[in-house]
Order: sequence, then C-alpha cells, then structure tokens
Amino acid sequence: MTLFCSFLIVIATFTPIPLKVLSLPPEALINPGSFFANLNSLENIWNILIYIPQMPVVIMIACMLGPGLGFLSTLIYISAGLAGLPVFASGGGIEYFSRLGFGYILGFFVGVLVTGKMIKNNTSRPNVLKSAIIGIITIHLVGIVYLAGFLLFTQESLSSLFTWVWQLSGTQILYDMLFGIITAFLGRMIRVGIWIVTD
Repeated sequence: MTLFCSFLIVIATFTPIPLKVLSLPPEALINPGSFFANLNSLENIWNILIYIPQMPVVIMIACMLGPGLGFLSTLIYISAGLAGLPVFASGGGIEYFSRLGFGYILGFFVGVLVTGKMIKNNTSRPNVLKSAIIGIITIHLVGIVYLAGFLLFTQESLSSLFTWVWQLSGTQILYDMLFGIITAFLGRMIRVGIWIVTD
C-alpha cells in the first residue's frame, strides 16, 4: 500500500486540472467604478490556473496510512525523484535542490507527519478538517522557508521573495485547502473501508 501511495503522488504530479480564477488587475482596485463600467466581458477578469493536486494527495495518504507509513510513502517518492527518476514535474535528479519550489516537495514530509499524527487517534469530523488545513499550511510554510533561504543565499531582493511566494502559494493554497479537506475525508473512509492496520 505504501508503494501504491507513492505512485499516487506521481499520478497527481502529472494530472493538471485547469481551474478558472478571478484575476482583477490593479486598475480594478484603484478605480473600480471606471474599470467595471468599461469592462467588455467577464472573460477579461478570469484566468486559468493549472492546478496540480499533489498536496491534497499527500494529505489523503497521511489520513490513509498514518504518520509512519505516510512518511515512508513520501520518502519513496522524493528519493525516486532525487535519484533521477522522472517523477517530479520537470523530471528528476539531485539538481532539484536548486529549484525554488523544491521546498514545497520537502514540505510533504512535514505535512504528512503533522496530518497523520493529528488524525491518528481522533478521526472526528472537526479534527479531520483541522488536520487537513494545518497539514496544507505546514507544507506551504516549509516551502516558503526553503524559498526564502534559497533567495537569501543567492542574494535576491526581498521583493522577489514576495513575488515568488505569491506565484507558488498565492491562490494555490486556497485550492490546496479545499481539495485537501475533501481528500482527508476520503482517506479516512478508505482506511476504515479496507481496515489498514498502521502505526
């Protein structure tokens, strides 16, 4: 089951989901009356976000396998990618450490541990909800800390940090939370349904 869950992360990596998101330009916030009066079509304020559902899958794995086997499943996925297998979005290899978004992948470790431990002995609905949200926030925080450290090391400006954080976490975190909550409940149902004995 652990290896299968590692494969689920690979599947999530290569399953882009196009989502429409509201994208207002700065003019809409500065002078909303004028902006909306001159708006020709609602299509002009929507963008397509290509959503990659890795984080919700990691949350589901934590809820299915618990912290120990969930961590092992994540370790298999990340080790395979760093060993050069093309399981990451842009391939694989040790050079992934130099990618700005790699901290989010490393955050899978912490996210699966936090979520798995929170839900291990308390599978009530409020706790499943809370563990999914905290797990997603944890993954994003690890990603942001890694990103900040990387940009500090390469002597980038503080403004570039905010730009990268917005690009990598921005609206993404909202979808991660929404889908993470759904997959957390799904993971608990699967665990109960097939009576996996873990941790």
